[in-house]
Amino acid sequence: MKQLWFVAENTVALREVEIQKPQRNQVKVKIAYTAICATDVHQVTMGVLGAKPPMALGHEASGIIEELGEGTEKSGFKVGDKVCLYPVTSCGVCPECKKGRPQYCANAQTTGAFAEYVTTDVSAVFKIPDDADLKKYCLAEPANCTIRAMDVVHIYHGAKVAVSGIGGIGSILLNQVLLSGAAKITAIDPVESKRKLALDMGAEYAINPFNEDVLAKTMEITNGEGFDFVFEVSGSPKAAEAPLKMIAKCGTVVYFAVFPPKYEMPVNLYDLYMKEGRIQTVFTTTSIMSRTIELIPRMQMDKIIGKIMPLSEAVEGFELFKKSIYPKILLDCSR
Repeated sequence: MKQLWFVAENTVALREVEIQKPQRNQVKVKIAYTAICATDVHQVTMGVLGAKPPMALGHEASGIIEELGEGTEKSGFKVGDKVCLYPVTSCGVCPECKKGRPQYCANAQTTGAFAEYVTTDVSAVFKIPDDADLKKYCLAEPANCTIRAMDVVHIYHGAKVAVSGIGGIGSILLNQVLLSGAAKITAIDPVESKRKLALDMGAEYAINPFNEDVLAKTMEITNGEGFDFVFEVSGSPKAAEAPLKMIAKCGTVVYFAVFPPKYEMPVNLYDLYMKEGRIQTVFTTTSIMSRTIELIPRMQMDKIIGKIMPLSEAVEGFELFKKSIYPKILLDCSR
């Protein structure tokens, strides 16, 4: 089968690899769609999450169960079930799993979902509705991360919220903010098409940080108060410091994006103290995947999915992703 690999620094390539037969507690899934995530690209360009070549890439995927290994009988799965994948497996027995934090499992293995098939532990596979549109549900994993953000941050009704960076994950996070009861919802992005997307999705305001004074626009929109919550989702060091100046008193800056591992940001702790401001980061967890799956029908995935390419053009898809034209690029893994 074809599978995309991180083969050397800044280099990916399609490889022909053997389709693995499921072993005990494993499930073989015929992959329908896998979405390109900024994290996939940054694993190759920056080594985020400890990525080193050679390794198989891809983690935002949906498909259909083709074969079940021994020991999966109690999982409730059957051949033909539509499913989505979580990026890594969890063992259930290591200290982090026993603390209820399987996202930090010491024995986790990646799925490598830019592929025609994935054979992985049953812990990384989640059933979706029989009538599910597999294109939309391949985005369950990034949506899961954004719901984790909603759980961690606790946006209250009427809170003024800005989202900086309306790429793939940024547009999905914006969708959650739009469902949260927030007010004065503002999108910040230098790309005109992404600002238009945000407004089309329901944002009230859009700021171009290249041509407009972001802090001045913040004060104009919020009547001089600042935003109660600012989500930084671009992952750009150039955009990292501004949110700390944009928050209101008792406001929160949420650094949602994965920043370069060696980037260090200066913070004026006195200014933060005077606002009683907070800095929050967000990771993920498997424990809310069932809730995420329930929410997908309420999300605007048709607007977020920008382009679909065949798996055979995965290398080209990576290069296209870097041009920041589309919110989400999907790979059709049947082609």
